[in-house]
Amino acid sequence: MKGNDIRRPGLAGRGFLFLCVLVIMVYGINRTLTPKYRYSCANPLTETYRGFYRMKKDTVDVLFLGSSQTAAGFNPQNLYDSFGIRSYNLGSNHQSLWASYYWLREALGRQSPKVVVLDCYELFLDNRKDEGDARLALDDMRWGKVKKEAVDTVCGFDESQSKAGYFLTNIRFHARWAGLGEDDFTWWRMASVPQLKGFWLYRERCGYEEFVPFQVRPSGEEAFWPEAKEYLDKIVTLCGREGINLILVKTPALAQSLERHNAIASYAKLNGIEFIDFNEKDTYQAVGLDYGADMNDSSDGGNKNAHANPAGARKLTNYLGAVLQSRYGLEACVDDQWESTKEFNDGVWKDFVLHNETDLNAYLSAVRDERYTVFFAAKEGGTAYAGEEQERLMEAMGLGTPWHNGEMKSYFALLDHGRVKEEQAGDGRLYKLGAFRGGKVLYELVSAASGGNEGSIKINRKEQAKGRRGLNIVVYSNDTKSVIDSVCFDICSPELTASR
Repeated sequence: MKGNDIRRPGLAGRGFLFLCVLVIMVYGINRTLTPKYRYSCANPLTETYRGFYRMKKDTVDVLFLGSSQTAAGFNPQNLYDSFGIRSYNLGSNHQSLWASYYWLREALGRQSPKVVVLDCYELFLDNRKDEGDARLALDDMRWGKVKKEAVDTVCGFDESQSKAGYFLTNIRFHARWAGLGEDDFTWWRMASVPQLKGFWLYRERCGYEEFVPFQVRPSGEEAFWPEAKEYLDKIVTLCGREGINLILVKTPALAQSLERHNAIASYAKLNGIEFIDFNEKDTYQAVGLDYGADMNDSSDGGNKNAHANPAGARKLTNYLGAVLQSRYGLEACVDDQWESTKEFNDGVWKDFVLHNETDLNAYLSAVRDERYTVFFAAKEGGTAYAGEEQERLMEAMGLGTPWHNGEMKSYFALLDHGRVKEEQAGDGRLYKLGAFRGGKVLYELVSAASGGNEGSIKINRKEQAKGRRGLNIVVYSNDTKSVIDSVCFDICSPELTASR
């Protein structure tokens, strides 16, 4: 062979190269088409599960399992900030007991938790044929023996489901091509440490005052669903074999009856497991819960599925943290994986407070935050009752005001990272089309307070403003890349009423 000859790969080499390229292409297509759920939405399951694999081995001391009530009820960052306890929340929508069991097995391949906390809501429901919730729990579990067994179990309950579709998700989600968004093409850029560690962001205060915690007393017991009971037994056995303390809990929910409580309490006693029911009067009062202020929804219909908001999650988490510290001996430690996400979690709390603020002065003070992109649009003319204090607060942001000499004017403005990017005021209809976040997100502003009746704030062509009389404000979080509040303050009314 001459010295400048280059050997071409043989048939086997070319076949191997083709196979590698094919695997990469299939994986990329699967990941692109699989729905993404990050902190920009209420249930960030993609971040939850893909982020879990990014945690350092043997650093998670407490695992949370269960339905969305678990995911919204316990905040791992709060647990770390208050007690130094490292935890991760693996809850998901209507997470079946078999999904909890397989996620526990999967987790034990990477972590050595001292305590597992399991919410019991799903013990009484038949979700054997709920493909949507099964996929939310399993789509982001890595391929392997545990996932195969989990898929076999799910498809054994519901033969109409495709086993292959759980591994080659392009089979199930091929129709998503037309609706792909930013997260579908940037999933690989996820932070090395998940910001929320499985906690869900439900920001409402339901205001439901009819909730009454029950007093424990002898009564009947509601039966567990047979398949749920089978996998609860498996979880108990697995925890016992691994030397893990298992705690059963029930977060506040209208569905939790005395009969359900007694059934879980009997099971817990029989198996030597602790059960904490936050619907029980003494515990509810010890936690300091206020259902109307601490819960996101009342869910007084259907399955009566209810979720805590960040205020409720703080109370539930702090109560459980004291239990973990005093009864299970979990000691405080320092870990960069939780230290690095403190600021993000503080921002999440600020978003929650802002979302529920009804005082205009407090609101204008709160939006002076570089984390936000803030849009203003005035609607309808008339006498304006906002005064010197509100004017001072807007001036502190570098803004003018939509009122002059007590008369409402057409007005819109845009604050981006604390800096004024757009502002117009005057008579007639005002309009602006632009973009922010480096051109990735479009916005459209319309105001016609004088000589018209418009007040519009569109982001990526979707209306976000309340469109009511007064000053419409929309707040976009640059951290979560989502709208975290939309409110209108009726500055044409002496009460300066807030409406959402």
